[in-house]
Amino acid sequence: MADTLSSRMFVNTLGIPGILIMIWLGGLWFTIFTSVVMLLAIREFYQINSTQDSSPMLWLGWIATLGIVMMYDNSIALVDNYLIISIIGVVLVGMAVELFRVKPNPTRNISITFFGIFYVPILLGTLLSLRQMDTDYNSHLTFGLFISIWVCDSAAYLAGRKWGKKKICERISPKKTVVGCVAGFIGAGVVFSVMIATKVLGTQFGWIDVAMFTVISGVFGQMGDFAESLIKRDVSVKDSGSFLPGHGGVLDRFDSLLFASPLTFVYVQLFF
Repeated sequence: MADTLSSRMFVNTLGIPGILIMIWLGGLWFTIFTSVVMLLAIREFYQINSTQDSSPMLWLGWIATLGIVMMYDNSIALVDNYLIISIIGVVLVGMAVELFRVKPNPTRNISITFFGIFYVPILLGTLLSLRQMDTDYNSHLTFGLFISIWVCDSAAYLAGRKWGKKKICERISPKKTVVGCVAGFIGAGVVFSVMIATKVLGTQFGWIDVAMFTVISGVFGQMGDFAESLIKRDVSVKDSGSFLPGHGGVLDRFDSLLFASPLTFVYVQLFF
């Protein structure tokens, strides 16, 4: 237990400032950081779903991830023809390759491969567009998103451990409590409230936007955590990997952003 706690503290000490620096630098540095995260995360997703009965195509997932990075990094909208053409291309290539693979359960293989692409790079890649929006709008929403997710996670863990008794969804995540989830929501709200009050978030945002961002990070961010727990429970694993000592895998650390980032992106796209 002590070793695990020490490992978590070590990773946090290096990781949190490192991520904040990448966000601050933006541009190529943030693109490289996000790309590495997505490549590692989709690899973990395929690994935990690889069994004797299923063989997802990691190479196709990586190629699709890099293509999606290029689209988001160039601010190509989700409805743009480039994305539609790319999706068609990935589907056709995946189906064609599966014809010649000597693997059982081709439908399962293709389904896991395609779902991994939609689940990881298409959702998480929105971070690239959000960071570009910060540059365009002179805002710090990407900082707010990451920090609110971290505070939400920490508040939920500490409050749940101290006062939590009633489980919120024991079938999927036995340790999550109602008190913890409420504390996480409040924590996310505090982050955005402080940022708007100190005029750090961005002058174009108001208190209604703060409320929406709080719901996205504090509610849907936690739903992202539950969604990944559902996947892990389905394949009977505790962590998505062991890349981050004391934390598990990369996917474990970025699961909340898989929901929070695209929803934040869509909200800003629709209303700003």
